[in-house]
Amino acid sequence: MEWIYLSPHFDDVVFSCGGLVREQTLGGNIVEIWTICGGGPPSGELSPLAKEIHQSWNAPDDVYLIRQKEDQQACDYLEAYSTHLRIPDAMYRKSLQTKKPYYTSEEDLFQGLHPEEDYLVYRLRQELIFRLPPDPVVIAPLGIGSHIDHQLTHQAAGGLDGTVYYYADYPYVREEEGARFLEELEESRAWTSKIFPISEQALEDWIEAGLCYQSQLGTFWETEADFKEEIRHRAESLGGVRLWRKIEGSDPGEG
Repeated sequence: MEWIYLSPHFDDVVFSCGGLVREQTLGGNIVEIWTICGGGPPSGELSPLAKEIHQSWNAPDDVYLIRQKEDQQACDYLEAYSTHLRIPDAMYRKSLQTKKPYYTSEEDLFQGLHPEEDYLVYRLRQELIFRLPPDPVVIAPLGIGSHIDHQLTHQAAGGLDGTVYYYADYPYVREEEGARFLEELEESRAWTSKIFPISEQALEDWIEAGLCYQSQLGTFWETEADFKEEIRHRAESLGGVRLWRKIEGSDPGEG
């Protein structure tokens, strides 16, 4: 069986469900992680927002190349194939007409796609349909946290045929809004969930793969020890990794 994970950014799948990726590759499955916003920043000067975010990461202007390398190292660790699609991160995207950035503050990144970017959902869905092998299992983000790129990926995956599972976007799910989102999903008649057990080996490899993203760890965890403890606690408290599915025949907008 071939599993295709859709990751809005370079680290999302590994942080959210890397243990399941590893459990599947240990079992001899073909697993691919497709980074949706894997394109580089446009030529010219970075936008003030991009500069601000780079600075918060304590990263140089070529952080895109650093993140790309980190992702390849993490995927290699999990023995998953890595594919980087060419849509740039939202903080890099600019209007073709005015050359001005669509998003000028961090708050903008959680307010929905700019009207000029509405076409991206259809464009991405068509690219996924073209690229997907026959009868894959697709695993996409739920879009918890409402980041534009997570919503873009979630909406595009929602129009795919076949088996589509969804993972809880980490670390957004740690926040109160994320926990409430999952509670509503549990109460919804339109969704069901399944726990996929993972072995101790898969858990250990999940943690090591996550540590590859050195440019990002400090944004969400004070120390590497905090990251290790949190990932282990998540896996052990759930008994593995939980994925969600829409119930066939339900209203796609429900839940």
